Amino acid sequence: MKKISFFLILLTTYSLFAQETTGKVRTQDKYSKAILEINRGYLINDFKAFDKYFTENGNYSVNGKKFKKNQVREGFSSDHNFFKNIKMPQSFVETTFYDENNNNQVWSHHWGVVESTSKRTNENAAVPVNVSFKWVDGKIVSASWIFDPSIKIQEIMASQK
Repeated sequence: MKKISFFLILLTTYSLFAQETTGKVRTQDKYSKAILEINRGYLINDFKAFDKYFTENGNYSVNGKKFKKNQVREGFSSDHNFFKNIKMPQSFVETTFYDENNNNQVWSHHWGVVESTSKRTNENAAVPVNVSFKWVDGKIVSASWIFDPSIKIQEIMASQK
């Protein structure tokens, strides 16, 4: 009887906490590879891949503030005005292909750490970054970047003195 009770408790607990599978996650698909291509371009201030994959009138936000495609490109390109040796030693990209319960949406997610050196002070910085990209017909129609901008703001303010 104790074994049956334990089994019922275990089964009930599992069913309460089990999550429904709503899609498939991949890391070597064309979308994940495109995000890696965009990232490699950012590191050397080359935005050809960015221009290739991002739609002109997409929904783009950086830390909750909306921007146009060209503003996002200019903002990230300007990092090279303030920092050198920009690299991303920690980086992970995956793409989720959701099922019909989620309108067959395709989202890529990137987690990483951007490391760089201030051109002004030669101090090193490391900034964790999280980005989500929504794909439609092979193009990014929505993206949201989340990171701490304080180091870049500090560099911009110092350059204006």
